[in-house]
Amino acid sequence: MKTRIFGDKKISIRKLSKGDLRNVKKFQDFINSFVEEKAKIAINRKLSLREEREWMKDVLKKLKSRKEIFLFAECDNKIIGTTSVELDRWRKSHIGNFGITIRNGYRRMGLGKYLMGEILKLARKELKPKPKIIRLSVYPNNKPAIKLYKKYGFKDVAKIRKQIQYKGKLLDEIIMLLEV
Repeated sequence: MKTRIFGDKKISIRKLSKGDLRNVKKFQDFINSFVEEKAKIAINRKLSLREEREWMKDVLKKLKSRKEIFLFAECDNKIIGTTSVELDRWRKSHIGNFGITIRNGYRRMGLGKYLMGEILKLARKELKPKPKIIRLSVYPNNKPAIKLYKKYGFKDVAKIRKQIQYKGKLLDEIIMLLEV
């Protein structure tokens, strides 16, 4: 576990472990906060405790087989950020799918940048096979995220029209890649 200061907040960052299954409610509260906010992420309905527990068990299985790497950040006993890289399968097993979420109130303080750097380092070091490409999908109107991804060397490679339903509209999906 690492503890760092972001702004005036003391934040602990660590890998997900089996013991975290005792804290499923904290993870459920975290993801459901994005649904309430109508944040620019794919999930659009609150998850039940059972669904969140099943998701955590699935992630733990992938961590054990080195097909995924997952970090989370915690402040004042509350999950405030997560990031992961999950390897695709079969003929796409050289591609790592990247994701990151930062809770409202903890954005624009450097936490996302830090988590992104850490997860990319860990993905290169710990995933088997090592990813050759890191792929992400982003909303076209999520300018802060796009700016961050470009700082890390991600390049726009595709815009797929009308892929995301958001606030009653169909938005394009931007696909970005990083060759590692």
